Amino acid sequence: MIKRNIFVKIKNDPVLLKIVKFFHENPSCIDSAENISKWIGEELKTVRKKLDYLVKKKVINKDKTYLAEAYSYTQDKELM
Repeated sequence: MIKRNIFVKIKNDPVLLKIVKFFHENPSCIDSAENISKWIGEELKTVRKKLDYLVKKKVINKDKTYLAEAYSYTQDKELM
């Protein structure tokens, strides 16, 4: 039921939908919030907030290094 709720929320939120669609179309992409915001044409602040939500729900992975944060698509086959 929880996964279904995630999909309903994504479907009803245009920015979440753009982010998930971007990663679905580019499943091997690892990129910064800044670049993702450019690719999908949304404001950086909004994209960061939505990415954080998707990370909490395990739809998107977040990797931190000393210099940067990068996001990638989940490898969970149930969510893909």
